[in-house]
Amino acid sequence: MRSVVIICAGLVALMVTASAVSAATTSVGVGAGRGESDSMAYSLNVTQTYEPLVSNEVMDLSPTAEIGAHVWVPDGDDHSVWGGFLAPGLRFTLNTTAPLRPYLEGSVGGAVNSDDRFRSRKLGSHALFRSRGAVGVSFGDEFRHRVQGDYVHYSTWGLTKNNDGHGTWGVSYGYSF
Repeated sequence: MRSVVIICAGLVALMVTASAVSAATTSVGVGAGRGESDSMAYSLNVTQTYEPLVSNEVMDLSPTAEIGAHVWVPDGDDHSVWGGFLAPGLRFTLNTTAPLRPYLEGSVGGAVNSDDRFRSRKLGSHALFRSRGAVGVSFGDEFRHRVQGDYVHYSTWGLTKNNDGHGTWGVSYGYSF
C-alpha cells in the first residue's frame, strides 16, 4: 500500500509540473452516485485540463488528467471498498456565448481497490481499469463551476478469470482555480 501512495504522490507532482509548463486549469471535484449491487459510490478528484489540441469559435478539444479516490458503500451490513484512480482523458466543449457551456468528457485509466470483491461481485483483481463518460455544463465567472452526470465502470477488461466489474451512475460538481 505504501508503494501505491508513493506512486500517486509522484503522479500528482507530475501533473503540477506539467501544468506549470503548459497552460492548464486545475479543478477539484466531488461526486455521488448509485452503484451496482445496491450500493452508493462517492468520489473526490483533482483534474488538470490542458491547452486545447483543437480550438475555434465553435469548440475546444482538450486533454485532461485526473487523479482521485473513491469509496463504494453497500446498502446493508457488507464492508465498503475504497480505492484510488488515475486516468488521462479528453473534454469536448462547445464554445457558446450563453452562460452555460456544455461538454462531453471521457477518460480511461487505472484504479487500485482495497478488495478484489464487492458484495457478490468478483472483480478479479485489486488493480482495475477505470472507464468514465460524462456529460455536463460549465457556468459562472470564467466558467469555473461544473456540474455533470457520470457513468464510471471498473473492470479487468477480461484479463482475469473473474471479471464481474462494477459500474456507477452519478452526478458530480467541480470548481476550477
